[in-house]
Amino acid sequence: MKRTDNLGHSSLLFARAIRLAGATLLGVYILAFGLAAFLAFDNDPSPDVSRFFLITGIVAVLGGILGFALSFIGAKISPPDPWLDFWLDRLRFRKSLKPVKENDPSEIAGIWATATATKNWMAPSIGGKCLVEFERGSLFLIQSGKDDILVEPKKVLRTGNLTLVIDTGIVLSYGKVTLTFSSASDADTVEREAAKLVEHG
Repeated sequence: MKRTDNLGHSSLLFARAIRLAGATLLGVYILAFGLAAFLAFDNDPSPDVSRFFLITGIVAVLGGILGFALSFIGAKISPPDPWLDFWLDRLRFRKSLKPVKENDPSEIAGIWATATATKNWMAPSIGGKCLVEFERGSLFLIQSGKDDILVEPKKVLRTGNLTLVIDTGIVLSYGKVTLTFSSASDADTVEREAAKLVEHG
């Protein structure tokens, strides 16, 4: 298992905040530009409409400039982020996918667990046997031939000798992810490493 990198986790969260801010401002730009274009068709606008048109135009320009700038900067500084790339940059998302392994997944060394989740409707599904890895200060669930799942723990609960429940929160996340391991030592290792992510999250 790879060593947890808290600095990498922080850089991921910072880049994600920048990219989300950029996407929000681009949305403001599109709405303001559309409204300004609609108001421009008024051939004899009142002073209030003219003032509103000017304000809308300024908002559109600022939103566009800041939105494109933050989106560009966020994409440049962001480490691989399968969840956000899935929504904002499909090309980057596809490039970040690991190639499908031809061998039987059970032959791959590492910690394996059966995963289930009460997921948020916006999040990709989690289910089945997964390889559990800690990389760049994050927890990943990996299945051969499928997209890697980035899990960001908010709470870690040991519910049995072989079972962990990882609460990822409610908003834009997977809900509670249940991991069932084949050995208590594997559960101990993942519990310890996930707790570090919660502590430094």
